[in-house]
Amino acid sequence: MSVITLGGMSGGGARDLGPMLADKLNADYVDRIFLANVAKRLGSTVEALQIKEERLLTRSERWLSFVQRVLERSAVTGAAGDPYFGPGSSAFLTDEFENIESPVITEPHTIEDEHYIEAIHEIMRDMAETGDVVFVGRGGHLILNDMDNVLRIGVVAHVHDRIETLVKRENITEEKAAELIKSRDEARNEYFSKFFGVSDPDRADLFHITINTSEVSLEYAADLIIESLKALKSGKIEGPIS
Repeated sequence: MSVITLGGMSGGGARDLGPMLADKLNADYVDRIFLANVAKRLGSTVEALQIKEERLLTRSERWLSFVQRVLERSAVTGAAGDPYFGPGSSAFLTDEFENIESPVITEPHTIEDEHYIEAIHEIMRDMAETGDVVFVGRGGHLILNDMDNVLRIGVVAHVHDRIETLVKRENITEEKAAELIKSRDEARNEYFSKFFGVSDPDRADLFHITINTSEVSLEYAADLIIESLKALKSGKIEGPIS
């Protein structure tokens, strides 16, 4: 079973590396875009996906079913808001960090936040335990840091390359891209500090390997990660963070 987490800053290359690795490994690829589609589809029930005839669920539908069960359970056990996606859950799963609204400082909202972050934990851990998957973002390198079958990869890049990536990807000016990177970095740090107690989510000791995509090609980075995965499986790289 192959499980890889890619953690890194906006525009650093993780979102480009993820699909490449998943394709090479024939693994599922999970990032906030995929989760956004799950969120949209949760507007209807899983039963609606199965229509009336009995058939095996596709992998995507099984994912959808699992997410729905987790969120339904959160609702039943006391989380405020809608049992599918309340005011905070869709943001945790799908938004860029700077788009996640700052919560009102009240005890009920704190409980709500805890349920949503627990849902992300459970979703990721279930996927990591049951199949080949490449995770991008959402703190996967911390959520799965006690699992010895998970390779944790940090992805970084020089700021000018990150700006160039956002200019191309989001069709914006360099000035706007620089502003976005600054705000996303700040919001990402706040997210990790609040939910994981980590002030620097790119700290080298949180990963098995950190790759600078400004210095190596994405293709070489992908090959390096696959070789590192083999080393993890053979015991040449240690699994959980001690």
